[in-house]
Amino acid sequence: MTENEFRSELAARGYGEPRSYEFEPDADGELHSHEFSAMAMVTEGEFRLGFTDETRVMGVGDWCEVSAGTLHSEMAGPVGATLLVGTK
Repeated sequence: MTENEFRSELAARGYGEPRSYEFEPDADGELHSHEFSAMAMVTEGEFRLGFTDETRVMGVGDWCEVSAGTLHSEMAGPVGATLLVGTK
């Protein structure tokens, strides 16, 4: 997915204007949840989204949606990762 396509999808699903987030190389986050839903697309590097039963590895152009209250962890590959994230 391109950045423009992602921005259109965010708007169509009712998400706010996206912000860019950077993750350091080999960042390894703890399981947590948010009070908001998030939709994210990888713009640089490799991002790993962990759940209690699986880990999804994502590269540039891949995107995901995480509903409010979902337990997850946010991790980056060896070169780090940059994501474009919209919330609602």
